[in-house]
Amino acid sequence: MSEPKRPWRFCALVLILSAPFWLLGAVLSGPAPLLPIQLPIGALMTFAPAAAALLLVWRDRGRAGVRALLGRLVEPPVWRRPLWLLATVTLMPLALLIEWLWLTASGAPLPEPRIAAGAVLVFVPMFLVGAVGEELGWQGYLYPALASRMSALAASLAIGAVWSVWHIVPLVQAGREAEWIVWQCLMMLPLRVITVWLYGVGGRSLGLAIVFHAAGNVTQFLFPNYGSHYDPKLTFIILAVIAAGLVLATGPRTLGDRTPS
Repeated sequence: MSEPKRPWRFCALVLILSAPFWLLGAVLSGPAPLLPIQLPIGALMTFAPAAAALLLVWRDRGRAGVRALLGRLVEPPVWRRPLWLLATVTLMPLALLIEWLWLTASGAPLPEPRIAAGAVLVFVPMFLVGAVGEELGWQGYLYPALASRMSALAASLAIGAVWSVWHIVPLVQAGREAEWIVWQCLMMLPLRVITVWLYGVGGRSLGLAIVFHAAGNVTQFLFPNYGSHYDPKLTFIILAVIAAGLVLATGPRTLGDRTPS
């Protein structure tokens, strides 16, 4: 699939497609019904990146381009890379386990962890679908466009910046405090660097990026009880250390991507 020529048109279209959900979230205030987490109606914007990518690809290449982009969801298959899939699934739980131990050592009052099987059965498919809606656009469409113009690190930070700003409205609608939002947005920068690294070392597997995205959301909203004591500042510090180590180990130009162009 040929690379998009104007990636910032994609970003503008994502904002345009997200605006109706933000307005709906403003009208229907409060968390989404039937969910024990702070997830506002405006979070339905999660499908805007995929919609923007599909619209632009269809305009540029028609049905063949749409089929090629959708085909990247399953090609290369994630199950052909079991070690990278294992790393993808366990990285965020391990990061938040470190956060749990950090909070425990600092004497923070933490509730007894309770992970309901029913919540996991709901969260996993829900966040996987949401991750497809995001990563088909961010990693499947925008990243190749930016990576053709700059280093993998610069492209990941650029996407991370747009990605974090895009989340501000639903975070405000969820009732989060300003400081919490700032740290959550900063946390998305190293999170995107790690996403790009997994994508690259996994053979440019969009599936790995989707699984990592979903695993991060599931872990956050279960920590320790439906995200009650999740601290984005600590998460940012932990992920920043991991991301810095990956950059030093693999280099900022490719972040470990050795797949021939």
